[in-house]
Amino acid sequence: MTSTTKEIVWLRWLLVDMRVSLSHLTPMYCDNRSSIQIAHNSIFHERTKHIEIDCHLTRHHLKHDTITFPFVCSSLQIADFFTKSHSISRFRFLVGKLSMLVAATS
Repeated sequence: MTSTTKEIVWLRWLLVDMRVSLSHLTPMYCDNRSSIQIAHNSIFHERTKHIEIDCHLTRHHLKHDTITFPFVCSSLQIADFFTKSHSISRFRFLVGKLSMLVAATS
């Protein structure tokens, strides 16, 4: 999450430098409720100590309205298209979600 937060912040700064108006928060879709809760919760527990440092940056940008963490169930996680192998039907479903079209053949 922290590396993605850094990328989002950098891209937002780049767009501002290019004079692009940013009127919305950037959603970072997540299919892990525990990660979302850790990002929102400023109280750490014994089991989350090792990730405390990484969470500060993400929590800062969450608190200052740069990013949001909408939950998306795993079956609708479009990023899986790039990271996992799929059945033909699942592949077609994800391609449809990406709004990809078949290139015309000559």
